[in-house]
Amino acid sequence: MLIKEALASVDAIQSPYIRAVTYARIGATLALAKNPLYEQAFKKAFDAAEEIDNPVEILKALLAIAFYLGKAKMKSSKKMFRQLAEDIMILPKKTRDKLFRDLISYMLQLGEIDEAFYYSEYISNEKLKNEILVNILKEYLSTLVGEKIRIIYRIRKIELILEHISEEPYRSYAIAEIIKSYLKIGEYDRAILMIKELKSKYWLKQTVKEVLFYLKHKDLDKKYADRLLTVAIEISDNLGIDINEDLAVIFAINGDIAHSVEALSHVSDKEQKLIEIMKVLMERRPGTVIPYLQILDPKDSEIASKAVLNYLIDNPSPEYSSIARYISEKIESEEVIVKAVQYYLKIGQVVEAARMTSRLKSRKLRSLALGDIAHYLLKNNKIGDALDLVMHVEDPKLSSVLISEILVKVIEDELKKEHRV
Repeated sequence: MLIKEALASVDAIQSPYIRAVTYARIGATLALAKNPLYEQAFKKAFDAAEEIDNPVEILKALLAIAFYLGKAKMKSSKKMFRQLAEDIMILPKKTRDKLFRDLISYMLQLGEIDEAFYYSEYISNEKLKNEILVNILKEYLSTLVGEKIRIIYRIRKIELILEHISEEPYRSYAIAEIIKSYLKIGEYDRAILMIKELKSKYWLKQTVKEVLFYLKHKDLDKKYADRLLTVAIEISDNLGIDINEDLAVIFAINGDIAHSVEALSHVSDKEQKLIEIMKVLMERRPGTVIPYLQILDPKDSEIASKAVLNYLIDNPSPEYSSIARYISEKIESEEVIVKAVQYYLKIGQVVEAARMTSRLKSRKLRSLALGDIAHYLLKNNKIGDALDLVMHVEDPKLSSVLISEILVKVIEDELKKEHRV
């Protein structure tokens, strides 16, 4: 009953165009819900369209009705679009182009990409045509999924659409979108070939960024990685783009340590980039960390070592103990040794942590390291060992805090025992 009332209420809309579109929208909604009243709604949509005085507005209303018929999965939708296209053809160029733009927009919303491409040929304004073709191309790019043979067919269709995009910057924008999609689906040869077709300086820069992103975040076959990198460097050299920050990371990931360090030397915020490189290597190429540290100068090696140990403290795993051991033995900084102590405690290697602590000469740092070990022992209920260790803590303030914690822990444990009894 409520649906019938809603349908009847649409007649209150004074504008016949809005009334026609509203009836069509309701018709599509009812049809998808398999409610038989959809036929009545669509009939009223056509009736409302007949009331429109302006012939162009009539066509706009009928295009909207055809669209909602398509949304309702009605076969009559395509036939209606074709008939309307014939009617639009006889109109002046400017009006015709606007109506075909609307028709193509509806086609794309219905997923009828081939139909949209077909109708784009009827647009006379080259700028508008190129703009619309780019939108059609982007829709086609979104379909690059599924079986290899289907992807290859769609790639051919994409390259056919591109042939019709002639004006800049539309063509370069379209190529940039294609390259991005080809990289995503692993069509690296096609992507590399297309980079050379770019004419717009802006889109060349954007493409360099896209290529560098993939080289930094994806594990590519070395052959493709080298070729993409060569293209990116060539473009950046020609356009004067500074990509040293990206290159420092990419070379490191690919095991080209010498070139990574060279690129790093030209980076303004060298310290921050070095920290980032160490994090990336620990996540993706841990076997490259020690060789990388070996090639750095002492100052940079200390910065990088701290970054590695910070990563290990946050992501403790015995698997990387050899890296921590190398750092603690080769880096003279006592701050680095304290971090190594913290890492060894995280993986439960107390003996190794104690061995590291014995190498500390700084009273303050030695006290901090012993304090960390004492905390570990205390947490693991080795109260006696913790108390013995605290006696070697030279910092009176830290020693007092630790003794306080130990005594509180003793009392808490004793109360627990009494409670159990």
